[in-house]
Amino acid sequence: MNNKLMFSSETDMWSTPQATFDKYNAIHKFGLDVCATPQNAKCFNYFTEQQEGLSKDWYSGSSGMACWMNPPYGREIGAWMKKSL
Repeated sequence: MNNKLMFSSETDMWSTPQATFDKYNAIHKFGLDVCATPQNAKCFNYFTEQQEGLSKDWYSGSSGMACWMNPPYGREIGAWMKKSL
């Protein structure tokens, strides 16, 4: 494990381990990843930083699927958490 990187401020983007996502996806059937990059998106439909996921409607379609979020762990995390409620 790279503890130096984990406790640094070099990045605020952390990818959810696939096994963790799979466990919760089996229960909730996520249809939209609201905060992703093309490299770490967990759903077919996702918003990137350039698309400004905080400004988007997080409704994932008529199927009623839930939205997945792994927000950036920086100063804006509060805004992501508030919107998720």
